[in-house]
Amino acid sequence: MYHAAAPSPNALPLAPNLLPCRLATNRAGSDPPVPRFIRPCRVPHEARLPLDTFILNLGAFLIGLSKAGFGGGLGMVVTPLLVLFLPPREVVALMLPLLIAGDIATLCFYWRGWDRRNVLVLFPGAVLGIAIGMALMGRLPDDEFKLAIGVIALVLAGLQLARQRFASRAQAGKGRLWVGVGAGVATGTMSALAHLGGLIATLYLLPQQLGNRAFVATSTVIFFLINLTKVPAYAYGGLLTWQTLATDVWLIPSIVVGAFTGAALNKRIPARQFAYIVLLLVFLTGLKLVWDYLAA
Repeated sequence: MYHAAAPSPNALPLAPNLLPCRLATNRAGSDPPVPRFIRPCRVPHEARLPLDTFILNLGAFLIGLSKAGFGGGLGMVVTPLLVLFLPPREVVALMLPLLIAGDIATLCFYWRGWDRRNVLVLFPGAVLGIAIGMALMGRLPDDEFKLAIGVIALVLAGLQLARQRFASRAQAGKGRLWVGVGAGVATGTMSALAHLGGLIATLYLLPQQLGNRAFVATSTVIFFLINLTKVPAYAYGGLLTWQTLATDVWLIPSIVVGAFTGAALNKRIPARQFAYIVLLLVFLTGLKLVWDYLAA
């Protein structure tokens, strides 16, 4: 028999008067394993903490800011931020509708500004990657997977930074087809598991020197398609619930404000500085993932 545990005073609000209520693990040998997903439970309004609400809205604001201003680079810190307060699976479920809302808000500023070739090259591979990611979910240890992503991010960001530093006069060129397909597969896999596919997509698009507007528009439309593809997969896996959607509705205004702020910043940052900012964000994200693993 399952025993419901009392909600933690530090729990995050799922919606007005709702908090995530964790199911206590059952005694060994008594019942089947407790489902790893969260069901909401009603708690008094005063049990919700202002800090919890602030963290959720900050995460939503950063999603909008990063997508409209930095092509999703800054948004890569949102998952680690929320994981400090919620288990990874809950964070993944909570973020997907927010990411889609951020994509829509961003596309309003950059409609038809994307590079069609890159979309057609990256997205098919990403679909395959999503299937791989969903198959791995629950089987690959979270800590080791995050460490691998962090190491890859540090290595690729360092190589790209060296390329820009020592070969800055090299002419921009289109990404090779086979590299784009491989990047799409890796992007879809990492995106399905932890919404961190932007690391690979960014490092594939950045050397092409598309320009601020085209870079943001291209990365946004690619991830809009990827995130829409993840919806039925997440719903089938039991990750998305009505309570999750209810929480996300309350966070949409923060995404919109972030998108307006990001779009304004995008127009004021020179292309070269923009590229360095994106690389710095990728590097810091990878460093954070490695540090979390070593400090655990």
